[in-house]
Parts: sequence; structure tokens; C-alpha cells
Amino acid sequence: MLGRRSFILFLSKMISAALAYVGLYFITRYLETDIYGTVTAAMALVATFNAVADLGFSSAHVKRISEGADPNECISTFAFIKVVLTGLMVLVILVSLFVWTTVMGNDLAGTSIDIILLFIVYQVLYDLSGIATVTFQARMEMAKMPLATLIEPLVRVPLVIFVALNYMGIMELTLSYLAGAAVVFVVSMYLLLRERIKWTRPVLLRSYYTFALPLLIITVISTVSGTADKLLITFFWSPTDVGLYAAPAVFLSVFATISTAVSTLTFPSFSKLHKEGNLVEIRTLSKQAERYIAMIGLPVTILIMMFPYEVCEVLLGPKYIDSGKAIGIMVATTFITMINAVHGSQIVAVGRPDISARITIITVIMNISLMLFFIPGFGLGLSFVGAALALLIGNFVSFLIVRYTVFRLTGTVPNVRLALQLLAGLAAAGAMFVLELFISIDRFYTLAIFGLVAFTVFLVVLAAVKEFTRKDVDYFLDLINLKKMFSYIGGELKGK
Repeated sequence: MLGRRSFILFLSKMISAALAYVGLYFITRYLETDIYGTVTAAMALVATFNAVADLGFSSAHVKRISEGADPNECISTFAFIKVVLTGLMVLVILVSLFVWTTVMGNDLAGTSIDIILLFIVYQVLYDLSGIATVTFQARMEMAKMPLATLIEPLVRVPLVIFVALNYMGIMELTLSYLAGAAVVFVVSMYLLLRERIKWTRPVLLRSYYTFALPLLIITVISTVSGTADKLLITFFWSPTDVGLYAAPAVFLSVFATISTAVSTLTFPSFSKLHKEGNLVEIRTLSKQAERYIAMIGLPVTILIMMFPYEVCEVLLGPKYIDSGKAIGIMVATTFITMINAVHGSQIVAVGRPDISARITIITVIMNISLMLFFIPGFGLGLSFVGAALALLIGNFVSFLIVRYTVFRLTGTVPNVRLALQLLAGLAAAGAMFVLELFISIDRFYTLAIFGLVAFTVFLVVLAAVKEFTRKDVDYFLDLINLKKMFSYIGGELKGK
């Protein structure tokens, strides 16, 4: 059932991310680079302060519900916390903007106050909808989550296309994002409130606080780390550079949905298994998840690393061909975080958020320190390429630390058979090298041909070394069995 739940969540996230790419396709071809960069910078600025709206309490909510605590008390407590923290987030942003612009007399680099205010509303709607979506995640209700999340791109993307085709500006593009967030809020809260929750006083505040306290620092500095790259590029360079950096990141988010879907489910699963004392099953699930993530992700990673400029020109358009300077580095970072996501969820799931906090602190300090050296002109002056390089180094160090930590906590050792996937990856790279002698990547269909060749050679080699077997084929076929999938979705939506 975990596999089917993971697949349903992966499928929904993939569709959502693919729709986001469709919107990006029109933005990169019809709007100027600085327009997209300005919107991205404003979104990153608000997202930085949005760390205040969580502070680790989402993880606490997942942990308590997965352990069997009373759902009405959990939801009531979490809703109270989210409303208070979201209000605090808004207050912190407004005070900070007032001090920065009015008191200190500074300008807002790369954006404007109107755009920031709209994105504050956008973030508030998403934060409050999290009361529902995090609850669905905690209960592993992977048929409800897509209903709350897929609706956003279905609303936003047509609006984005309209804005792009009519050559509109920053304000109109921002409003299209805001419309999507409003729909997410309405749908997610409807799905939650129709369950006739028995609202109580927030009686689990102490329990949530105890678990979330070590995660507070993680949440804040992880959020800062996730937006520091865009903010620093905006501050030291320009919105155009932000656009060249952010556009390939959107495409790679489609790629990253593989691990996101799996790790979203493994956290509550691992938490339950840890409570039962079943470390063997945690190790087994971790290796299985890592193996399948790598099997899907490695051929794509190799393709992008071999042809970064061609991929950017085809997928993002001629204006973004310079994004090829960074996308090869960015996809390597994405692959590392993908195969490490499941192992990272182990640490919090076994009740050691303090260790996860220390790992996050080390990683973020490294990332930001390296960004401050690589991005600005007084360092190496690499702009968005420097940001990509900094994240690669920091995440690789984090990868090593996480693997050592899970070995100490649960006895999870590296899967040596992944070396066979590297062998298959080299074979796929060789096949694409030969193919390039005859055709070049200059259209969507030629890019698809290279991808098809990469996956075919990759799987054939894996099959030859007994790393891809009939059992794997049956597993994937079972996951995509439409009859079983719709039966599961229907049963969950009916409350069975």
C-alpha cells in the first residue's frame, strides 16, 4: 500500500510540477527575464520570513497523528498554532519592511512593496491550507492531498499563459499566483471541514512544543538557506540573473517530485515502525526507496549533465540558454538530495530531531558561507553559477553526514548494489555520446529520443547484471494498475 500511496502522490506532484513547467514555458518565451526574476525575488523574500509560520510544528503534527494521538485534539491544536504563527509571520514582515524602507531609508532591491504585499497574502493562504494538507500527509491520505494541490496549477497556469501571451507585467503575473493560492485554501479547508471535526481546546500544545523545539532552528535556517541564493543574486547582481537561475530550478522541481513523494510518506511510516521497534523494516524500506529513486533519476541526471545548454534552449527557450552554465551543477545537487531524502526522514522519525537540527545548521552555514564567497563580485563573481556550486558542495557534505547518522541510529548501511546503477549510467552516457554523432538536441522530439535511448540502455544493462528483474517490472505494473488505483482513491475519499 505504501508503494501505491507513493505512486499516487508522485503522480499528482509530477502533474502539478509539469503544469508549472507549462506556465514557465510561456513565461520564458513571451516575458522578459527580469519580470520573472522580480516575481521570484519577491516570492523568495516573503518565503524567508515564512519560516516563522511553521517552526517545526508541521513535523510535530505528523509525528503525533502517526503515533495514534486523538485526531480531533491534534487538528485543533495544530490549527491554533498555525493561525497564531501565520499572524506572527505577517507582523514580522510588515515591521521589517517598515524599518528597512521608512526608518533606514533603503530601497527594496529587485522588487517593490506592492508585489511583496501580494505575496504576503499568497503565503498566508498557503500556510492556513497547511492545516488540512499536513493532516492528510500525517494520515497518509494520498488521494485527498492531490485534490488540494493539483487545483492550484490548474487555476494558475491558464492565467499565467494569458498574462504571457498578452505581454503583461509583474503585477498581473503576481495576481495569477495569488489566484492559485486562494483556490488551494478553499479546496483544502473544504476537504478537512467536511469531516465534522470535533474542535477542542489546544490541549496538546506542550506535546507539540516538546517535539518541535529542536526543529525550530532547522525550520528557520532551512528556509533561509532555501531562499538565500535568490536573495543574494538579487542583491549583488540583478533580477535577470535570478530568472536565469530560478527557471531551471522550476524544471528540476519536476524531476525532484520522485523523492518528495516517497519521503513525504516514509516519515509517518518510519515513525510508526520505530514505535513498534521494527528497525529492520525501516532499513529495508529505505534501501528499496533509494534504489527506485536512483533508477528513475540517474539517466535524467546524466542526460542534463552531458547536454546542459541544449536542454535549456529546448526546455526554456533561447533567452535562457545561459542557464546551461548552472543546470549541470544544479541537477547533480538535485540527484544527491533525492537519494538522501528518505534517509534524512529516518532521523526525525526515530525521535532525534536534535541531530537533524545539528546537521541542518552545519549544512546551512556551509551553504551560505560558500554563497557569500562565490556569488558577489568581491569573491569569485560567479553570480548564479556560484550559487549552484555552493549548494552542490554543501549538500554533498550533508549527504555524508546523514548517511553516517542513520548508520548509527538504525544500522542502515550503504547499498553497494547501487554501483551497478552507476555502471549502467556510464553505458547510457556512452550511448548518448554515439547518438550525438548523428543527431543533435534542438527540438523537443530529439530531446525525447536522447532520453528514451538513455533509459533503454540503462535498464538493459541493469537487467544484464540482475539489478532490474521481472519482480521490479511486476512491481511497477502493479503501481500503475488503474483498477486498483481508482479503488484505493475511491475508498479513501469515502472514508473507508
